[in-house]
Amino acid sequence: MSYLLTEPTAVLVVGRNSGRQDEVATAVEAGAAETVATVETVADAHQRLETRADVGCVVFLDGDAESVTELCEAAAAVEPSGDLPVVACGSESVARAVAAYDACRYLPESTPPEELRAVVDDALSTYRRRRDEAADSTIFQTLLADGEMTMFAKDDEGRYVRMADVPYTPDPEKVRGETDVGAFGDYYPEASEEAYADDLTVAETGEPIREKLEKYEGRGGEHWSEATKLPWRVDGEVQGVVGFAVDVSNRVHYERDLNEERRRFDQFASYVSHDLRTPLQVSVGALEQARESEGEDLTAALDRIEQANDRIEEILTDLSALSKGDRDEALPEEVFEALDVGVPETDLRRLVQNVWRIDGTDEATLDVTVPEGTVLRAETETVRPLVENLLKNAVDHGGDDVTVRVGTTERGFYVADDGPGIPDDEREKVLEPGYTTSEEGTGTGLAIVRETVETEDWALEIGESDLNGARFEVADAPVVVPRATTPAGTVELTDNTDVGAVSLRGEATYDDLTGIWKVVGDGRDIWQEIDEFHFVYGETPGPVRVEGRLTELESVHEYSKAGLMIRDSLGDDAAFAFVGATGEYGTETLWRWGAGLDAASEQFEEPYDAYQWYRADLVDGEVTLSFSTDGEEWQPLDQRPVDLEGDLCVGLAVCSHSVEETCEAQFEDVTVSRLDVE
Repeated sequence: MSYLLTEPTAVLVVGRNSGRQDEVATAVEAGAAETVATVETVADAHQRLETRADVGCVVFLDGDAESVTELCEAAAAVEPSGDLPVVACGSESVARAVAAYDACRYLPESTPPEELRAVVDDALSTYRRRRDEAADSTIFQTLLADGEMTMFAKDDEGRYVRMADVPYTPDPEKVRGETDVGAFGDYYPEASEEAYADDLTVAETGEPIREKLEKYEGRGGEHWSEATKLPWRVDGEVQGVVGFAVDVSNRVHYERDLNEERRRFDQFASYVSHDLRTPLQVSVGALEQARESEGEDLTAALDRIEQANDRIEEILTDLSALSKGDRDEALPEEVFEALDVGVPETDLRRLVQNVWRIDGTDEATLDVTVPEGTVLRAETETVRPLVENLLKNAVDHGGDDVTVRVGTTERGFYVADDGPGIPDDEREKVLEPGYTTSEEGTGTGLAIVRETVETEDWALEIGESDLNGARFEVADAPVVVPRATTPAGTVELTDNTDVGAVSLRGEATYDDLTGIWKVVGDGRDIWQEIDEFHFVYGETPGPVRVEGRLTELESVHEYSKAGLMIRDSLGDDAAFAFVGATGEYGTETLWRWGAGLDAASEQFEEPYDAYQWYRADLVDGEVTLSFSTDGEEWQPLDQRPVDLEGDLCVGLAVCSHSVEETCEAQFEDVTVSRLDVE
C-alpha cells in the first residue's frame, strides 16, 4: 500500500471547456488543494489516475451521463482503499448518473466557483480521513486474522467486539458479545473474573494496564500470559478497551526453575548431613567391631564398612545431582551412554530391595508387592533419596519390628507401614523442613521426599494404611507395570479420513509390495480441545496393540507430528492415546482421558531419529506407550488409564500443525493386533 505514503492533496479537473477549466482551477488552487491538474477527456483522466497517487478529488465540468459514469467507475477502481470522490457539474442527466455512486457529488453548472471550491475542500478532507480509516481497519483485520497473536477489542462493558483468530482460542464469532467470564469462565473461573475486572477498570478510568502477568490454570494445564490493555477512544471519549496478550509460559517456568535451583543449593548442606548419618553410623559401629574382632568376624565388619562407604559415595552423587538439577553429569558411564538411545528409568522393585539392605533392621519386615519388571520413568539418582527416606521414616517411627509394604497404584506407588500413623492435622507439617517428633531426628527426611516429588511434578498424598499405620503415596508418577499379553489375530487398516475441521484435505496410500504407508495430514494440532489430523485406521474392540516404524517425517512446523493412535471414535473430542514423533521436539506422547476433556502431552526432546519404532497397548482400560530402536527391545514411556471401550479406531495419525501446509509421514511394518491377556 505505497499510496499511503503520498498525501491526497491534488485535484484533477476534467472538461473540454477550457475557459471553465481555468476558472475552476484558479478557484480550487485558492483552497485546500496543493496542486491542480487539468485534462480534457475521461480517457486522459483515467491514464492520469493510474500514474498519480496524490489525487484526492476529481472535478468533472461538462459532458454527458455516459462520460461521467465512466469517470466515476474509473475513480472507484483506481484506489483500493476507498472510492475516490468525483464532483460533477452538468445537466440533469449527469445528476441522475452521479446518484448511483456514493463517492460522487453533483453540482449544477451555474454553481459559483467559491461554492465549488468549498465542496472540493470538503471532499479532499473526507477522502483523506476515510482512506486512512480504511487502511487502519484492514491493517487491524489482517492482524486479527493472520497475526497469530492474541489481540482484542471490547466495549465499555467488557464485551468482545473483535478478537484475533489464533490457535487454542474459541471462534471469534462465538465470543462476540461475551465478557471474559462468559467466554472463558468454565475453563478459567478465577482468571476470567480478574480479566473482566481489569477491562471495566480501564474503561472507567481511561488508564491503561500494561504487561500484567495473568495465570490460566484449567484442564489443559498451567499457562501464563502478559496482557496490555489500553483505553479505546473515539473523539476523545473512552468507548472500551483494546489490547493484546503474549504467552510467556516458557519464561515464567524458566524463572521458576532458576529460583528452584537456588533453593536446592541452599538446602543441599542439610540434606547431605541428614542422608549421610545412617551409613556413617554403620561405618563407625563396624569400625569399632573390627578393632575387637579377628578372622571371619573381622572380615564381616570390614565388608559392612565397605558397603557403608559405597552408600556414602552414592548419596553424595545423588544429592549433588539433585542440587544441580543436572543429573546427566552424575550418572554412571553405562547409563550415560544409554541416554543417547533411551530415556532414564528405574527398576522400582530392585531399588526398594537394595535400599532396604542398608536402611532396614533385622527385626523389620519388608513386603514388596511391586510386580517384577515395574519401572518408574525417572533417573535412579532422583528416585533413590525419595525411596530411602520413606523407608527410613517407616523404620524410625514404626520401631525396629515394623512391617513396611511397598506397592503400585493406578498412577504411582506407595510406602505403607503398621506404625503409629500420622494424625490428620500433622500430615502437612511432617513435610516441612525441621519438623520432627524424634529427639534424634533432624526433620529433613520427608522434606527431601517432598522436594523430589515437587521437582518431578508428581504429587504426594499422606493417609492411613491398611496396616493402621502411615501411608505415603507418590501419585501422577510415570510408573509402568508389565502386562503379559499374546497377539491373537491382526486387524487391517482399511479406512482413512480427516478428523476435525482441517483446512486442507489429507490422504493416505499403501504399497502392497513394500508394505509402506504414506500419510499426508493437515490440522492445527492434536492437543487440549483441538483434534485436527489425518487418520488411517481399522476398527476392533480391545485389548489391542498397534506398532510400527516411522521412517520419515517431512515436517512443516516444529510440532508437526506423526505416530500411532488408539481412540474410541472419530469424533473430534474422543478419548485417545498417541505415541510418535514431532518435527523438532523428539518423541511425543498424547492422551485424552475421556471424551470431551482437554488432551495433554509430553515431549522427550531426543533427536527425532533416535526412535523409529513405536507401540501402543490397550489392556483393561490402561494404555502403555513404548518405543524401540529395533522393534525387538521395547522401553515404556508411559502408562495411564484412558476411557477406551467398545469398538475402537486404531491406526496412524499425521498432523502438520499448520493451516497452510500439509506434512507427510512414512510408516513401515505396521501391525494392529488383538491381544490375549494372560
